[in-house]
Amino acid sequence: MIKKIVLSLMLIVLLIHFYISINEITGYIDDTSKEYFAQNSFLETGSENIVSAIYLDYRLFDSIFEASILLIVVTGIIFISKRDDEVI
Repeated sequence: MIKKIVLSLMLIVLLIHFYISINEITGYIDDTSKEYFAQNSFLETGSENIVSAIYLDYRLFDSIFEASILLIVVTGIIFISKRDDEVI
């Protein structure tokens, strides 16, 4: 019973924190990048879909490097987690 009360209180505190953070961040939002992509994405990429233009053209190298880092990390984890059957 105490665990449920503590978890409920933690959830309430977390939700209050998120609500306060969202209200504070609205003062920092700048629309210049949104306007730039809306005006120039078709001319620069040829894509009518702005989301596809941003993901596949503007962020292409970022996505490729993220995928390569993920591949390296997974390969490293597999290499490290292999058990050697040979006893020294």
